[in-house]
Amino acid sequence: MICRLTREKLFGILFEGLPIGCFLVNKKFEIIAFNKSAETLTGWKKEEVMGKPCSEVINSNLCHQFCPLKEGAHTKKKFIAREEIIKDRFGEEIPVCYSSSAVFDENGNFEAGIEIFRERGGDERLQTLRNHIISIFAHDIKTPCSVTGALINRILSGKAGPITDQQREYLEFIIKENKQVELLINNLLELLHIERGGSPAEKSPTDIHCFIKDMVGEMRPKAEANGINIAYDIDKRINRPVLIDKIQMKRVLQNLIDNAIKYSRKGGTIHVKAEIQNNWLILKVRDEGIGIPKDDLPHIFEYFFRAKNSPKKAEGTGLGLASARAIVESSGGRIWAKSKEGVGTTFFIRLPIELDS
Repeated sequence: MICRLTREKLFGILFEGLPIGCFLVNKKFEIIAFNKSAETLTGWKKEEVMGKPCSEVINSNLCHQFCPLKEGAHTKKKFIAREEIIKDRFGEEIPVCYSSSAVFDENGNFEAGIEIFRERGGDERLQTLRNHIISIFAHDIKTPCSVTGALINRILSGKAGPITDQQREYLEFIIKENKQVELLINNLLELLHIERGGSPAEKSPTDIHCFIKDMVGEMRPKAEANGINIAYDIDKRINRPVLIDKIQMKRVLQNLIDNAIKYSRKGGTIHVKAEIQNNWLILKVRDEGIGIPKDDLPHIFEYFFRAKNSPKKAEGTGLGLASARAIVESSGGRIWAKSKEGVGTTFFIRLPIELDS
């Protein structure tokens, strides 16, 4: 009961506090929730739109031709960061960027739809607001998680009296899940800290040959346990130590190799390569896995994004690639990927070459 109320309350806080418009529809595509930002952008009040078909309120060019919510309900396709023009209640045309998704029950039946939208432009201000909201949310939830973990550990230690084996099993499961939440919160806070420039790169002379060799050596047991080979190749022209943030770049490469292991097929090979191109250090991690759908590729570095063909068993916080991008960019570099579904993916890291003098 407490968990349900907490989720409902949390949803209400987040839904109403979003700095972008958001609405939910039922099976008949009638509006059942409409947040404050949606009111501001469209000029409609929540009480005026509840129960109305969303096409009467949003009134975009798509509504009567190709409704993304109806298409999503039929095909289970998600629409991410699409552009369209809507009309507010006064007939003013507003260019927006929207994303929509259908929600299905456990039997695969369409249950509801959600769409978020914002006026195009002002991205920097929205980014600041987003980071501020996430930071507040993460800080506020961190303490309850820590307290919960401590109390459950006390119960497990017998300080609150004897417990049954089944109770111990349940409590240990709760502890495991609580640790996952704490990990997510810590990753979020660290990512925001990096994005704000709070963790400038601490570069030190690094032997790239040893760096890559050691990295591959550390990841090889996990790869082999999953039936995957891992190989590396170092450009012979890299013959002097290079200044990089060794600790942070190790995190980036570990994440990329770990993802390659998750999404590779048994018998495949992961290739790690370091080379020099036009006075840039280029690091590559290539796999022979499932690949990333073309429509998903532009969004893989976004918070919590997961490609539509990602296996359900693949674990992770959804922040690894967002963190990788923040770390690489803090070092004056760039990270991107090329992929072909069913063939594999290659991640590229481009770093400025700074030789140790």
